[in-house]
Amino acid sequence: MRPRIRGYVVTVMVLSLLGLTAHQSAAKCDVTGADAGNVAAARAAVDLACPCDTFTNHGQYVKCATGAAKTALQMTNPSCKGAVVKCAARSTCGKPNFVTCCRTSKGVTKCSTKSSAARCLAAAPKGGTSCVAVGIPSCCDACSATGCNASPSGAFLDSGF
Repeated sequence: MRPRIRGYVVTVMVLSLLGLTAHQSAAKCDVTGADAGNVAAARAAVDLACPCDTFTNHGQYVKCATGAAKTALQMTNPSCKGAVVKCAARSTCGKPNFVTCCRTSKGVTKCSTKSSAARCLAAAPKGGTSCVAVGIPSCCDACSATGCNASPSGAFLDSGF
């Protein structure tokens, strides 16, 4: 009798895991398509709930952003939380004096945070450029395909190489 019970338990566990996997994949976030508006609204909710300039610790900022994103997305598509939190994690919020730095080489632009504008401009790749997206705290917004997006005031610093 014991082998039947064990087999039944294993079958139930496998079917439960398959059901969970199917449910998670069905709710996948489409950041650039159908869920773009939800992601933008959740990022705006994070900006309101967790003002970037009020944090002196990056981890505390990301924790706040995680909670705000979860709340904002609970009624739409909770699987988009990761995309929103990724933007918070790749930001200068809670990192005093840090800047978003865009480096372009061979037509590819990458973003990171640097401890100062000077460090960003000095990090220009050979044959490429680097720029500081002044006043834009998240790498999700700082760079375009060709370099830095201008801040709301139209400013950015360029290495000029």
